[in-house]
Amino acid sequence: MELFYSFYALTLLVKLKLLFFLMEYVKDRVDLDVIGERLKKYLRRSEGSCGMYHQTLALLSEYGCKVVSKEVPEGAISRIIDPFGNVIGKGVDITWPPATLRAMIEGEIIPEPWRSELKEVLTSEEDVKRVKEIFGFGRIVRPAAMAISMVSSKGGRVFARRDRIGVTVEFYDDSDRKISEAQNIFCPACAAVIAASRDSELSHHLKEQLKNEVNTGRLKWERGIENVFNWDNFHVIVSLWEGERKLAENWGCCTAYAIVRTEVAAGLVGSKVGKVLKVYCDQCPVKNIWLGKAMGAMGNVVLKRLSDIGLKVELGYETFLTVAVRDNSEILGKGYGSLCALSGTINMLLRSKGISIIKPSLAKDFPTIEEKKDA
Repeated sequence: MELFYSFYALTLLVKLKLLFFLMEYVKDRVDLDVIGERLKKYLRRSEGSCGMYHQTLALLSEYGCKVVSKEVPEGAISRIIDPFGNVIGKGVDITWPPATLRAMIEGEIIPEPWRSELKEVLTSEEDVKRVKEIFGFGRIVRPAAMAISMVSSKGGRVFARRDRIGVTVEFYDDSDRKISEAQNIFCPACAAVIAASRDSELSHHLKEQLKNEVNTGRLKWERGIENVFNWDNFHVIVSLWEGERKLAENWGCCTAYAIVRTEVAAGLVGSKVGKVLKVYCDQCPVKNIWLGKAMGAMGNVVLKRLSDIGLKVELGYETFLTVAVRDNSEILGKGYGSLCALSGTINMLLRSKGISIIKPSLAKDFPTIEEKKDA
């Protein structure tokens, strides 16, 4: 009998130890340490803040996470939710992607040293307020395009270049005087609207032109519509929800474009906008050679190369955003962007004689070739 109780006690002890083991290791939230270690292998500075954000989105999605983003007067507020329902990151910025990047940074999902570097591209509190006064509710492309068009129509010029891990946009008047700039920002569209908001004349013009326009972001905010998205099958998938009702689902080559396409599918934007975007998609050659990377990642790699070799990237607007690459006064190539200049750089490259623009460097680390006769 004593042996029986000893065996029973030993069995109970083993079960308790197993229970404590399971309590310690079976978690009710996604393991951010594992995700962080994997991101250290995948994040590439050459892909810029937009590309690195989308890479992080892809990896989070692999672990069953999703993003719920809502338009607010300041722009957008994004929450990253793991498969157990935990909010593992939250952030506000002028539109959906930088708001989600802020959530990734605030939630310490992105590891160092990238976290500190990427934090620098987030919009300052002062700039968030200035952009909000122009249009707000996450709508940055329209005011950015209008600012570029206004400066260009008066003989001025707008330039974009890679700057550290972000993008810098500069506005110049017809006398080559710098009007305004925004340095090391998340993407060209964000940088353009921030730069415009910092100049009193440009800012006033945009407010006057936009004061009577319909703001789709505001309409969604008033109705409480949420944008739910993740990365799947090498692109961003978005669904729009009004309470428990799913309004539409669509996908795209980046977060912003996927959301706007889904707004078209839900009938939230006018047919004119939908037709313009479809024309762009129809003529876009990138979809037929899709490499599985977000458009912003590929665009950033090209923009970085152009900046590294000293070529000027000039922004314009002709129904679509235009991207022209200049070597002094000579235009080497011109392309069109959907919602940002990053898609425009890829478009430009495929429409031009790419080798004269990229100017391939000599091969690195190629083995030394010994002089001998071929076998």
